[in-house]
Amino acid sequence: MDDLDTNFDVPTGLDDFLLESTDQDQVIGSWGFNPSVDFTGMDMEETNVWFFEQVFNFLRAFFGIVVPDNMEITTYNAANQITKENLNQMTFLDELMLTMKGLKEQIWCIRLNLNIVGFLRTDWDPDKPIRIHIQEPATFIVWGGPDETGFQTFSMGYKLFSETRLGGEHNLLWSVNQPLFEKSLKKWERQTRHIIDVIESNSDDLPMDRHGFSQPTPAHARPKPAPIDEGPVEDSLPDLDDLFL
Repeated sequence: MDDLDTNFDVPTGLDDFLLESTDQDQVIGSWGFNPSVDFTGMDMEETNVWFFEQVFNFLRAFFGIVVPDNMEITTYNAANQITKENLNQMTFLDELMLTMKGLKEQIWCIRLNLNIVGFLRTDWDPDKPIRIHIQEPATFIVWGGPDETGFQTFSMGYKLFSETRLGGEHNLLWSVNQPLFEKSLKKWERQTRHIIDVIESNSDDLPMDRHGFSQPTPAHARPKPAPIDEGPVEDSLPDLDDLFL
């Protein structure tokens, strides 16, 4: 389904997205980088083609690991947002290109929500992990515009990398999923020619490095408490009238 929405809330950066995940009681890790692009010298078509290339590079790097589920395209200054649901992995890039051709404004943000293909244990055969599609939190977001230099990040939940054991074996979920994830992150760096240098999480419980979860994560990790909104801060500067007393 395609939908043009005029009432929407889009994260303006990684901090916003991490806070959004905390509000949803999701624990995620994020890996990203700033590509340092000068958008001021690019017209609308060039900018939108750049966004398409970033999505293409990401999906190529994570082929077999992620499957597109739904997408949001937000144009510059959040003027419009187009959503697409029930995406087909085989035709997704064609749909994205057709959508971009119909835009009358340059893209500011693409958010691609994904399903994960990973190993999981089952109750009927806990000693043999199976590989299936899993609806674990996973999102790729790329931002860019004339007043910034771009940023892109991939975020994913921790549960497939937890210290949960596979039945009576000594193998953890982390030991079968992390090598695949690390391979994809390294391929993403090669595809984009950028090093992952922003590694963040909304939890203090996740051991992370440049290429994934560096150790098995706690089975019951918790998000950091959301910051308390203390309201507007009073301006301590004197009024102009006070200066003439």
